[in-house]
Amino acid sequence: MIVVILFISIGALCIYGLYRFFNPFGKEVNKELSDSYYYTRDKEGIIYSPMGNWFELGKDEMEVDMQTFQVLARDYAKDKDQAYFKSRAINNEIDLASFEVLLGYTPIDKNHVYELNDNYYHIGTKDIKALKILEGADAKTFTQISFDFAKDKNFVYQNYKRNDSLDVASFDEINSHFCKDQKGVYYYSYGNLPRKIEEANIAEIVSLTNYYIRDNTNVYFYVGYKNSERFDKVVAIPFKNSNEIGFFEDKGLIKIDDQIYYQSNIIENVDIATFKEIEAGYTKDKNAVYFLGKVIEGADTNTFKYNTSSYTFSDKNHRYEIGKIVKSKK
Repeated sequence: MIVVILFISIGALCIYGLYRFFNPFGKEVNKELSDSYYYTRDKEGIIYSPMGNWFELGKDEMEVDMQTFQVLARDYAKDKDQAYFKSRAINNEIDLASFEVLLGYTPIDKNHVYELNDNYYHIGTKDIKALKILEGADAKTFTQISFDFAKDKNFVYQNYKRNDSLDVASFDEINSHFCKDQKGVYYYSYGNLPRKIEEANIAEIVSLTNYYIRDNTNVYFYVGYKNSERFDKVVAIPFKNSNEIGFFEDKGLIKIDDQIYYQSNIIENVDIATFKEIEAGYTKDKNAVYFLGKVIEGADTNTFKYNTSSYTFSDKNHRYEIGKIVKSKK
């Protein structure tokens, strides 16, 4: 055993040594802003490599002015002569002095707000500009709220598209799935327009997690599937005591007062004091084992466990897959 461990250790050291020998990088130019721009080992040049993974994703040496080169975001940089997306010069007529990148992904200068033209980097045709102007956006008042939303003095923008249904003055993002304005509270997901939650009390809305909010009466959350069928709705569950709302790693589970729900269905007769998550949709309490909120008939709760070495679920009698017995131990 000692010989095997020694052999593995020597092999790992050799691999690491080879990696270090062929690694062309020095330090990151700006570690806080990007893990993709590096100095060369002699510090006389710049290399762009996505996430520093040159071995699998490749690398590009850049021709830049070293004295003025600065990283703007993960995939953006500039020097005194030009701005760059990844390793390539941005071929738009931009105001270089004021050019910056909001929250790491929205390019802007004093004149325009821009959206990345995805075709630019992959095709590389000279006729294709790196950036396209976000038409109608006011650069002087434009703010990027999050990955999904931005606004200026006139409009709210969702994923670079103007959303005329939202009130710009009162618009605010609650968390990564809910937002609000003076007219209502909304659920949203990437690529879909916000959907109004009619019963929500705007004045009392509180963010609980990225997936849950509440007002003074109900907890609200989105359920994509229910009982294995497409549901696609925001559910409202009333509560009595906001201090008795609890969450789990599985976002489908929630405790509200003296009940536990899975995908908005009550888990019947659950013992809250002993209830706990196991893994991959399995839970249990002192009385039963559950899969996706439903009792697994015959499962032994005292011995039911997740086997980390074999990635299987079993009790003293059986092995289980997707909540069903697949093999008897006897």
